[in-house]
Amino acid sequence: MTKNNSEGKPYYTQRNNRLKPNGACNVTAMIAALVAAGYAVGALATEQYPQPEDALMHFILSDKRVDAYWRRIDPIGRCAPNEWHPVLAYGTNLFLRERGVVGNDTEPVAWSEQHTVREIVQVIEGGGAAVLSGVFLAEGKQTIGHVVAAVGFKTDENGRLTHFIIDDSWGDYRTEYKNRNGNDIEMPLEDFQTKIRHCGTDCKLAHLVRKAVAK
Repeated sequence: MTKNNSEGKPYYTQRNNRLKPNGACNVTAMIAALVAAGYAVGALATEQYPQPEDALMHFILSDKRVDAYWRRIDPIGRCAPNEWHPVLAYGTNLFLRERGVVGNDTEPVAWSEQHTVREIVQVIEGGGAAVLSGVFLAEGKQTIGHVVAAVGFKTDENGRLTHFIIDDSWGDYRTEYKNRNGNDIEMPLEDFQTKIRHCGTDCKLAHLVRKAVAK
């Protein structure tokens, strides 16, 4: 069986982002997950930033509430706000509410350092998606930290999980990103377990994005 919540939906690449294109995998993966889960991300666009991933990045970097939250987590500024997963989740939920995509008390993005593989499958099975942090090889065998969206999965004839389907904003990791099309990449479960943090364990750093519901 194949379950793919991004089928027929737009693919988002960070390579054409206006803001920090080399460091925008986090917000671009979040937009891909939101789209897969059925959220109207077009409402996030602004006149200044018509691409939703740029609009989300700008909000996270400029909103005073997000800034205060980031400074509590990172008082010495070791990493940019968008690079902290709790800040990414907080800022995304806040921005979705600000733009009227979800209701005032709604938090569609749930961040944890201990989401299990089964929980990730369940949220996708329910029409949602997940945003995941991983370690990949880029061209020249350079190891990079990177963020992708899990938008589907595959099982064998016995119902055993064999692959996750990911949208990767940088391209196809299987080619060390020589192929820049990262839409609907089938990632074997072995790769998922070894490349997605926490690497080699069943508990993952993940944002679970539940399916959109009518307000």
